[in-house]
Amino acid sequence: MIKFTINKEEILFSKTLEMTKNINEAIMRLNELVRKVIRGDREGVMSEVIRIKAIYERVAMVREEIVSMLYGEAFLPDFKESMMMLNQALYNTMKAIKDSGRAISSRKPNEGLLKALSDGLLTYLSTVIEGGEKLTEMISYMKTDMKEAIRIGKEIQLLERNGDDIKDVLIQKLYDSEGIADVISVLQFKDVIIFMDDILDYMEEATLSIETLYATLKA
Repeated sequence: MIKFTINKEEILFSKTLEMTKNINEAIMRLNELVRKVIRGDREGVMSEVIRIKAIYERVAMVREEIVSMLYGEAFLPDFKESMMMLNQALYNTMKAIKDSGRAISSRKPNEGLLKALSDGLLTYLSTVIEGGEKLTEMISYMKTDMKEAIRIGKEIQLLERNGDDIKDVLIQKLYDSEGIADVISVLQFKDVIIFMDDILDYMEEATLSIETLYATLKA
């Protein structure tokens, strides 16, 4: 078991954990946003967009603090690179959440497409929610038990593969429903699906960064 006791590393891991907690909050807001889109609560949708944007800005600020620490302190190059990869993956996860919310709220969705895809979108979001919870759990183990962090990362990778299956079904349903909507509406939902898929893809990238970090520390 590898443990970290140096204060500057503890600060790094604490800030990284803060990023994942914010990501979890943003995921819950995105889930609520999509539900409000389905209910036709336009005012509520825009409120959630604003909340997600605020969380995104917090994550971006914490990321800048981490980058500043990594380049301002005497960390080993391999450790620094692995932590940069991890925090970039977390930032990209947050950005994909923001982009998903923006895509589905940028214009009033076609009602026929929304009805055809709403159940699938909510199913996909339940997978994203689970992934976000495991992401925070994985990061919380970084300081005390890297092997456990990697084990949880493997579970996130499995969720990402499950998400790919749901995405494929959603894309097929979208193409099957093309006849009931204009091109712009179809492209809108395609963007929503792609950005949601990016959320889990970047979570998976974060798990790979943990594996790289562990290999670096063992070397």
